[in-house]
Amino acid sequence: MPLALTLKKPLIGVWKIDESWQELLSQIRFKELIINELSTIKSETRRQEWLAVRLLTETIACVRANIIYNKDGAPVLADSHLHISISHTKGFAAVILTETPAPGIDIEYHSPRAYRLRERFLNEQEQTITNKQKQPKTKENKEMDFATLLWCAKETAFKALGHQEVDFKEHLHVIPFLPADEGSFMLEETKTPYNQVFNINYKITEDYILTWKE
Repeated sequence: MPLALTLKKPLIGVWKIDESWQELLSQIRFKELIINELSTIKSETRRQEWLAVRLLTETIACVRANIIYNKDGAPVLADSHLHISISHTKGFAAVILTETPAPGIDIEYHSPRAYRLRERFLNEQEQTITNKQKQPKTKENKEMDFATLLWCAKETAFKALGHQEVDFKEHLHVIPFLPADEGSFMLEETKTPYNQVFNINYKITEDYILTWKE
């Protein structure tokens, strides 16, 4: 079922995947665009995620979800002026559509995995900020959520950047901020000579953590 739809530009949607892949397929209007590719996907979970992304795209944009991929593996919405970024995690799919190039989106479920692996993708300053979020008296998993939030942010920036061989620890730098349940913060990239600064929006819910760049 669709959750958190934003029917204004940018178009953003989250889908809670509680249907079978057959149920998802039955709701897609333009099945002829996807049926051949769908037949090559053997995993039922992968089929659910793949179909949820396309159904969500149809729902929020009222367009044919003819999603192809460029040479770098980034999704492209064929036959449309809109730019697309997609993400999926355990039980959820997310899509953003913009009129401006290079959007990015990432969704993750609550998990300690990013916190355990934080030294692999966070620089020393970011690790210090993450460790300061530990508040066992108020919310046991707060530091874990913050690490996941930073992972989502860097994944979002990576998609928006559109470059391969990006080192999340060396090339993507979160500018310190005070986290809340939702808001935005800045992230600078040093992969390119342009040193772009991205505005990363985020929302933390009971079910997932979502970040996006318009």
